[in-house]
Amino acid sequence: MLFTLSVTAEPYYNQPTSNAQVQNDFADYMENIHAKLQKNWTPPDFLEEAHTRILFKLNRDGEIYAANIIESSGDNIYDEAAINALKKAMPFGSFPANTTRQTLAVNYSFDTTLVKTDRMKSYYNLSKQYFLTDKQSALKYIDLAINEVNGDDESYFLYKYRGKIKEALGDHVGANKDFTTYNIMKNRIDIKRVHALKYQAEIEDTAFAYFYLAYAYEMIKDYENAIHAINKAIERTELNNNYKRYRTELVKKINL
Repeated sequence: MLFTLSVTAEPYYNQPTSNAQVQNDFADYMENIHAKLQKNWTPPDFLEEAHTRILFKLNRDGEIYAANIIESSGDNIYDEAAINALKKAMPFGSFPANTTRQTLAVNYSFDTTLVKTDRMKSYYNLSKQYFLTDKQSALKYIDLAINEVNGDDESYFLYKYRGKIKEALGDHVGANKDFTTYNIMKNRIDIKRVHALKYQAEIEDTAFAYFYLAYAYEMIKDYENAIHAINKAIERTELNNNYKRYRTELVKKINL
């Protein structure tokens, strides 16, 4: 999992302030923000790669007075996990004594990938680059990526991708074998996720924790427990319109 953080310089009254100056004055302060966000972020582990960027503004006491998602991952749970980390991490403490600034804008990027090692990432990226022009090379590199993980269930997505390549090459038997392996490995991960998130929800007892648990139950098609979990999420927050819509979707699935 990767974190990227930058400071956006905002002029204090009408005095010009260089970004370099802000970076220098707030170097230790930004490290503290980074550490607190990293500690409090529990990224969903069901997306191969995801990215959410949040711009939040702090007053001199280190309290957030504005926050907006400026780049969405496209997944509600992933975006909300980033927001949840921000809520749990604040406040961030008073500004450094040597600065006269009254506000600070922080541009923070939450990025994750299921790719485990640099070598695996290199092979995986090369495979994707070759897919449209040279599928044999794409297959060669995805084979190397799979060899790197040595059967790790968390790398299930690689088998789905290799199945896609084999299917494009006309190897339907090999593709079906990879798709079957993908489903078996993913099912094991999904069940492990449910157990872990159930424990986490009971400990944290927060709306987001139960929302994430509901989604995990949905992934294994246990809609009754998913509805039970989202009901608990709704009970724990007043801002529950998204959760109510999600519950409606689950009810529809259980009635199919």
